[in-house]
Amino acid sequence: MKLKIPAYLLLCVVLLTALTSCHDDDNKGARTVEGKWQGTLLEAKILVLSIPVQTRKDDTFNAILEFQGSGNLTVQDDGTTASGRWEQNGETVTITSDFTIENINFSGNYTVKERTDTKLTLYVEKEETYKDPDTGAQITGTVQATFYFVAI
Repeated sequence: MKLKIPAYLLLCVVLLTALTSCHDDDNKGARTVEGKWQGTLLEAKILVLSIPVQTRKDDTFNAILEFQGSGNLTVQDDGTTASGRWEQNGETVTITSDFTIENINFSGNYTVKERTDTKLTLYVEKEETYKDPDTGAQITGTVQATFYFVAI
């Protein structure tokens, strides 16, 4: 009986160590978006009262984002350069900038949908007033946008 108690104790210590190390690995699993990225595609949808009023797929989207290690962000699009800040917590990237891309205010909380050595996909959903490029009308609704980038 005396030998079983240390064996159970040893088993508990081993299991506790394994569970704790797995938990730490999960928290560190998010890959940083730090680096320089060029846009390849933008998919955007605007919903008013949960009804899509505009859907757009822009395969000419080629903005360049540089997420610097210092937390600074540089955005270049259509000959315009802007700066801002970024912060990442797990799979959420918070961007603060007064820049707009395709009439969408670029500030917000983005979800990292994909991050490899060569690809980055960011998704954002937020309430916003948006100017319709065709009519000039102001539309208030939910903007859902997915930005696709490649490393440069």
